[in-house]
Amino acid sequence: MIKNHTQDQHFLTDKKILKEIIKVSALKKSDLVLEIGPGRGILTRELAKKAKVTAVEIDEKLKPYLEDIPAEIIYDNALIKIDKVKFNKIVSNIPYSISEPLIKKLTKIDFNLAVLLTGKKFYEALTDEDSKLYYLNKIFFDTKKIMDVPKESFEPVPRVNSTLILIKKRKSRLLNKDKIIKELILQDDKKLKNALINSFIRVYDLTKFEAKQKTYSLRIPIMLFEKNTDNLSNEEFKKIIKEIEKLT
Repeated sequence: MIKNHTQDQHFLTDKKILKEIIKVSALKKSDLVLEIGPGRGILTRELAKKAKVTAVEIDEKLKPYLEDIPAEIIYDNALIKIDKVKFNKIVSNIPYSISEPLIKKLTKIDFNLAVLLTGKKFYEALTDEDSKLYYLNKIFFDTKKIMDVPKESFEPVPRVNSTLILIKKRKSRLLNKDKIIKELILQDDKKLKNALINSFIRVYDLTKFEAKQKTYSLRIPIMLFEKNTDNLSNEEFKKIIKEIEKLT
């Protein structure tokens, strides 16, 4: 279920951080920029000076702050709308609650870069080998930390600090074992056994019977095969990755 994220929106007020976001975004007039959660429009106004901007805001009560900005403002849920908006860059101070569902969406979308101001803990999850998000980040993205941002840079002040990150789609070729992990992540709505079978068929060009044999040859507890891949715990996912990494 996609959550309404209005309640955890914290508006950036620090102009030094704002300038850094614009600098890192390297905007050109030809860029099509998607901003998620423009809030009161402090970032939107600066983006609109540099490129064509589409901003998606779920809270219509913020209309008075946004109506005079030369950008297309859409009042909707960005996680639903993102598939219908044309863009090559995402530049956003995103609500903390949509960080993980957004990064999963981005695995299935082509874009040049994303400059995201997000919770510090989310960035740490992307770089923590004990986290499922680490593998998602490793397979799909090149992620760079730009700077930590103190909570006092926002209004209302959040409970945690934030981190400004730069994300680009990974271009390097993948080993077959990495392709299997990629397929698992993309099939997060399927049971693990079905996702593995489909992955082996696609990556190794196996028959369904051969893919089933390869799947059940992995030393994975039977009970995990019946779980959706998205519902696997960090520990369970890591065990599965270790088995996949044994493949030649």
